[in-house]
Amino acid sequence: MKRNKWVMVMTWISVLALLLCVAGLIAVAQGHTKSGNSTTEKTETKTETKKTDRFQVTGLGDSLTAGVGDTDGKGYVRRVVENLEKNGTSVTLSNLAISGARSNQLLSQLGQKEIAQQVTNADVIFMTIGGNDLFRGGAALEDLNAAEIQKNETAYLKNLEQTYKRIRELNKDAVVYHLGLYNPFVDVKNRVELASIAAKWNMDTQNLASKFSRVVYVPTYDYFILNGKKYLSSDHFHPNGAGYQLFADRVSSVMTTDGESDAK
Repeated sequence: MKRNKWVMVMTWISVLALLLCVAGLIAVAQGHTKSGNSTTEKTETKTETKKTDRFQVTGLGDSLTAGVGDTDGKGYVRRVVENLEKNGTSVTLSNLAISGARSNQLLSQLGQKEIAQQVTNADVIFMTIGGNDLFRGGAALEDLNAAEIQKNETAYLKNLEQTYKRIRELNKDAVVYHLGLYNPFVDVKNRVELASIAAKWNMDTQNLASKFSRVVYVPTYDYFILNGKKYLSSDHFHPNGAGYQLFADRVSSVMTTDGESDAK
């Protein structure tokens, strides 16, 4: 009788041990599954991080940043990007410039959600604005009324200041390269007066830019003082490929000086 009781006890112990063993195997299997999921999650996170490693370039402003007049379709922005890529930088370009844009239109554009997001993500911003405010589609050639020109410049500078502030609200770190105005009307009778007006607008723009962190004014005016026609496209207003190459070379040089071209 005692023997039978002992056999029963040992049998139950064996069954319990077997159940514990099975439970352990299940737990181990579940552990491996969880571990596999964890590895997958880490891989996905790394992939997301890699996407942000690209150097974000954003173009803003008017037809000069859009590259109008360049038969190669590059303008200065794409040429600078190509230079960065040659140096090993992975670049993502978002060129939001609109031909014919004036300063008030650029400011309004920055209020759009999609545009604001592109500016927020940018590492570098290239910008041209003011030429359409000043020359007004060529109307300035016929009317050099000093009071009207001063009125237009006052409005332009006010819009530009708000533009700089808006960019800084969206992105405090990106360097803004603002390319200045040039005088394309090198063979009109009042070219001297136009050149003087453009020079004043440039000076006032540069002074305003200097008041903002990481806003760099890049001059272009000097390229067209001598042999200006050589760098103009067939419309006699926008630069041709050679003119845009000069812009790109200067921007690239400034970027190298301040260390931006070292970004990878």
